[in-house]
Amino acid sequence: MVESEKRRQTRVPVEDEICIMDLTTGKELGILANINAEGFMLIGDEGLKEDRVYELSINLEPAKDGGELVIGAECLWISETGTGDQVWAGFQITEVSESGSERIDRLIEKYK
Repeated sequence: MVESEKRRQTRVPVEDEICIMDLTTGKELGILANINAEGFMLIGDEGLKEDRVYELSINLEPAKDGGELVIGAECLWISETGTGDQVWAGFQITEVSESGSERIDRLIEKYK
């Protein structure tokens, strides 16, 4: 089964360069590629681990939604890009505040 067939919601491609940081290490994990209310995909450097829950900061400034969004998310899968120097990684959002959820909804509406 293809990963996209497992999703309950379609992910919306993100057109701005929105950085995602690991709050535990302070390192940038990658750039947001697409998102829905339950999860997202990023493209980034190697070093991510499947089946791990991350505390993340998503910089929504490029999307004109101001500042940082903090969420918890589990990395469900990782796949190399065609060039092999970066990876695609799929995440399920596990923890988000009510206001954070509203900001995600606005972000999705912006790119629909």
